[in-house]
Amino acid sequence: MHELARVTLENEMDLILAHKRSMKLAELAGLSLSAQTTFATAVSEVSRNAIDSGKGGCLILSVESDMRDKYIVAGLKNELPDKTNTREGLEHAKKLVNKYKVSTDGSIELFYNISPAFRIDIQKLDEWRSLFRNEPPISPYEELKRKNEQLQELSERVKKSEDQYKVLTNSLPLMIFSLDDQGQLLYANEWLLQYAGHNLNSLNNSKWKSVVHEEDYHSFCLLLQNNITKGATTIKIQVRLLNKNSGDYLWHQISLTPLNTEKEESNTRIGYMVDIHAQKTIEETLKDNYELKQAEKKLKDNQRILEQYIEELNRSNLELQQFAFVASHDLQEPVRKLLFYSDYLLSKYQSSFDEKSLHFLNSIQGASRRMRYLIQDLLLFSQINKEQIQFQEVDLNTVASDACQDLEMVIEEKKAAVHIRELPRLYCDERMMRQLFGNIISNSLKYSKEAQTPEVSISYKQENGHIELIFKDNGIGFDEKYLPKMFTLFQRLHTRQAYEGTGLGLAICRKIVEMHQGKIWATSEEGIGATFFVSLPAHPVI
Repeated sequence: MHELARVTLENEMDLILAHKRSMKLAELAGLSLSAQTTFATAVSEVSRNAIDSGKGGCLILSVESDMRDKYIVAGLKNELPDKTNTREGLEHAKKLVNKYKVSTDGSIELFYNISPAFRIDIQKLDEWRSLFRNEPPISPYEELKRKNEQLQELSERVKKSEDQYKVLTNSLPLMIFSLDDQGQLLYANEWLLQYAGHNLNSLNNSKWKSVVHEEDYHSFCLLLQNNITKGATTIKIQVRLLNKNSGDYLWHQISLTPLNTEKEESNTRIGYMVDIHAQKTIEETLKDNYELKQAEKKLKDNQRILEQYIEELNRSNLELQQFAFVASHDLQEPVRKLLFYSDYLLSKYQSSFDEKSLHFLNSIQGASRRMRYLIQDLLLFSQINKEQIQFQEVDLNTVASDACQDLEMVIEEKKAAVHIRELPRLYCDERMMRQLFGNIISNSLKYSKEAQTPEVSISYKQENGHIELIFKDNGIGFDEKYLPKMFTLFQRLHTRQAYEGTGLGLAICRKIVEMHQGKIWATSEEGIGATFFVSLPAHPVI
């Protein structure tokens, strides 16, 4: 069936158009004038019934051809089928045509045989359609009718196109939208509305603030401005958009393109949003991985350099220890000789020397004694190392008692009182701990007041897994501003004329404490006394 023309049936004027076009179709089919009139009359009969019933309808004129016969066909489709009203017209019409057909929905088709039959091809059918389309109107009504039909056809096409566009945009896994020159949404597909959880009006009123991440909102607003995108082909930005269902901000790429026609430039812009969160995550992961590898490489380089420094430092320390040990041993012999010969001269020939010579001999003897003490302390300091430390459970009461026994002469000379409270057992090196106690007690006795009996109390407290030993005296004390340098090598707060010493005692204490992974510090006020604190791990150090 090849459709050639249509006539909507609403009033008497439409009946005239139906008759006229039926005549025209019969004429084009080569029928005689009487045959043309017969066919047109049959069409008018059924068309009149459709108009009179008020149900409306549409007349479709077409051509049908099979292997043997060819027919011109008039089909009548009622908008609201009413079989009763069309029966009367059909009774007259079926007597005028070769055959007819009535469908279950009330549609009627009238067939009129083309005789003699001639060849009807596609080209001829197109010519006939063109004739019907371009046929001059016989009245202003027909002209209006034709324009109205064209508008309705165009409207149907537009609506069909819009429906197809909506179906297409809703089927694609993209968020598609269009904007006017003010950045207002004109259209948004279902993907966008469902993702954002807002309708068109809500998005326009909030200016997307509820959807776009606050850090990306400024650049997004620039994209909405028409003057930014004007003249550009396509602009793309990447922003984070809130997924209403999950509550997560996901990265999307937004592309915006002006909708320009061939004739003029439009203010409408078409855009789409693509989820690139996975890609962005991979990029960030690769970037972090690259930075991690760079940091790891730098760390390895630094570790290699540090190992070189440690190796050089260990070698230097070993050489320094060896030097200090050898030098101390080698220096002790000439010092012993100086002390021996000066003592020999003073005991045998003291009466033979004048006062000045005796003064020089006494100075030599004093300097030699100080040198011997310094060499002994240096030798002791060089021998304190991690390799020689021997951890075992030690009774600190015994250590304190032995240290006091070593200092018995000094304690008796100064008539000092050393009070030792009950001390705990500790996992440590007994020899080093005895040296620690001895140095701190000796330091307290050395810096005692001349007019006051020296008193030293030793106690402890345990907290946070550490034993804190407390050595308190009533000596001359010191200004706490000197604390940073008190535990370093060769540092003295007083002259040798006032107090003897090598400046190594507290440095030795610090080294011993550090070997035991502990801490040493002090508090004091000048003229009141000093308190030294030693904090050591209560449990074995592994």
